[in-house]
Amino acid sequence: MTMQSRALLGSALVSVLALGTVAPAVQAATPANTPTAAAVPAGLGPWTAPKELPGLTGVTGVVDLKSTRGGTVAGLFTQGGKTVLSVRPAGGTTWQPATPAPPGGTLQRAEDGSVSLLWWTSPADGGADTLKMSRLAPDGTAFAPAEDVTTGTVARGNVHWRTQTTTLASNAEGHQAVAWMDKERRLTVVERSGPGADWSAPKTLDQLPDPIVRDDHVYDYTLRDMRVAVDPAGTVGVIWGGNSHYTGDGVDPDPSAYKWHYKYVEKPAGTASSWTAPRDLPQLGEKPEQVALAAHPGGGFHLLSHGGYARKAAGAAEWGPSQQIGVGSRTYEPAELLTAPNGDVTAVGMLAQGTPGVATRLASRDGWGEARKLASNVDADSLGAVAGAGGAVVVTYTQKRFELGRTLREDFVTQTVEGGDLSKPRTLNAQTKDTVSTGRAAVDGKGRPVAVWTQSSADGSTRTAFTATTGTRAKPAWHDYADDSRGDVVGLSFSASMKLYTGDTTNPTETFYASPWDEKTRVVPFGDVDGDRCNDLIVRLPGGETRLYTPVCGGGLPSPDSAYKRLARDWSGYDTLFASGDQTGDGLPDLLARDRATGDVYLYAADGAGAFKPRVKIRTAWTGYTRVIGAGDLDGDGVGDVLALDKSGELWRYAGLRTGKLKDRVRVFKDWGASYKDVIGAGDVNGDGKQDLLARDTSDRLWLNPGKGDGTFAGRVSSGAANYWKHWASIG
Repeated sequence: MTMQSRALLGSALVSVLALGTVAPAVQAATPANTPTAAAVPAGLGPWTAPKELPGLTGVTGVVDLKSTRGGTVAGLFTQGGKTVLSVRPAGGTTWQPATPAPPGGTLQRAEDGSVSLLWWTSPADGGADTLKMSRLAPDGTAFAPAEDVTTGTVARGNVHWRTQTTTLASNAEGHQAVAWMDKERRLTVVERSGPGADWSAPKTLDQLPDPIVRDDHVYDYTLRDMRVAVDPAGTVGVIWGGNSHYTGDGVDPDPSAYKWHYKYVEKPAGTASSWTAPRDLPQLGEKPEQVALAAHPGGGFHLLSHGGYARKAAGAAEWGPSQQIGVGSRTYEPAELLTAPNGDVTAVGMLAQGTPGVATRLASRDGWGEARKLASNVDADSLGAVAGAGGAVVVTYTQKRFELGRTLREDFVTQTVEGGDLSKPRTLNAQTKDTVSTGRAAVDGKGRPVAVWTQSSADGSTRTAFTATTGTRAKPAWHDYADDSRGDVVGLSFSASMKLYTGDTTNPTETFYASPWDEKTRVVPFGDVDGDRCNDLIVRLPGGETRLYTPVCGGGLPSPDSAYKRLARDWSGYDTLFASGDQTGDGLPDLLARDRATGDVYLYAADGAGAFKPRVKIRTAWTGYTRVIGAGDLDGDGVGDVLALDKSGELWRYAGLRTGKLKDRVRVFKDWGASYKDVIGAGDVNGDGKQDLLARDTSDRLWLNPGKGDGTFAGRVSSGAANYWKHWASIG
């Protein structure tokens, strides 16, 4: 789904709904430009099976990975103890033979869609250094011959060992700027209007202060940050600085000598513009470090420092106030700021030590949502993010797994973020004990993520490189949220979370959750409403308000403030909301509801535009049934079926008709269900292609009745222990 369509759903458009005598339509007053279901692009597909890196052998580490607008991927790898450069041309799957990378070379992607390799060369006679650049054009498949950018000096001291001394940025028009610190600790910049233009003469903009000298102690300033950005109009902004660092050999350092020098300089767009004087930014905080700076597609810049986000609009003289968003920097790198074309901003960074998270600022709401946790026990420096198709952000990280208090292995994990929602984490490496996996991701020409990682034995004696991407997204199976073609369980816990169960109940890490949700909330697993080929959710809040959520593909769960469409202000008059898929034969999922007072059952048929047609009564006075269940397509005729449990414990099946109505009932089980407090049609749980039935008894044990594909079920088998399922308030 595009970020724009998610924003439209997030507008919570209200329809006038009532449980009165006139059947209402569940249809919002939607703007004319609202995309129909067919217009929404398919979400990122499920990950393909990993394979060893084609075309490259002996790769023992992934240093960096960047891709062009056209989809050519460039990588810096470790091979034979040295750093090498390789390219995977757009449209291909095989990497070209690796070539030695220049010492100190770095890959940097620009907003014009190009990737550049930057490095400095030093002459043998000790003269001036030369900054060189080899550029991979936005639609190119190979790096161009190296060109000289400028001559001068580059600092090799007074720089934190994880800080880049040289950095490049450009806007979509190709206006480029390069900033570096020279050996005199001076901030120096060159720029040019486009790839074919001449570089300007170097311009010195600022200088780190001289060392602070105390008796027996020297506090030398060390570069910690240098960020450059070019906004769409061509304005260039630079944030840079460092702090005084103790280099003496005493035992009683002077705290008053620890000082910070962080400055912002800017050159407004226009040929007659000149650089502003360096100035402090209070938005950076008292002790800034690992500051993120980026151009905003709407013009101007935005930054993130110590979890504080600030924006400088295009043409504005001052930065706006800092707003804490809960996402901070990584250990040695700033957080990532990724902006979608519609203005939605996603920050990817750390919430706490070992705990990465994300926060999203939806342009449609003009404010940040709550920060959401990605995982625990994560190496902060392994965290990376890249913008994929339709504004989705693909996050990768290395996560420790434990068994009996020891590290079992370290996994390479990926998640997708879209509109503030998270997909369920996906481990890409083989889950082999005593292995370590780490890597990076880029995107191909179709906007799909391309991940490359190495998996090694814990002692480093064996190491193999792998790659994977996402495949084509097919129409989702009923109740499948995790892209494994099997039915999943969605419900509420007693700990204020919506939960998604997709695997073994003996392994709690298989449960994905989103918070905070009231335990009295009821969730109805639903089909694909918006056409992105991912199943959606209908949620009724304790007060009766009912919402449609369209979460991110791959097992995503919404939080209460995720983008939604309001279906009704108060549907507490229905005691049951349920769905079985397509009831009318048009290929779209439909909603069913039973009136609490009369027992009448109503059909809300999908209208093909993300809403529903006016309700139609399909059954009268179902008050004798204690439970009504959306069962999915039990008999394989393409139409959803309904199960009903009566007060005597008999289970009945009502097969669906393509008219939206139901056939006469047929008994499925006699004396069944008296000990069950939850019964759901959970889709194909066991993977045999037939729709199954799950039930939780009053002792919190879970039971599976496998479907036979003809509308009947086999005898029950145990499917989950009480010590796991007792934590669920409800299952849907």
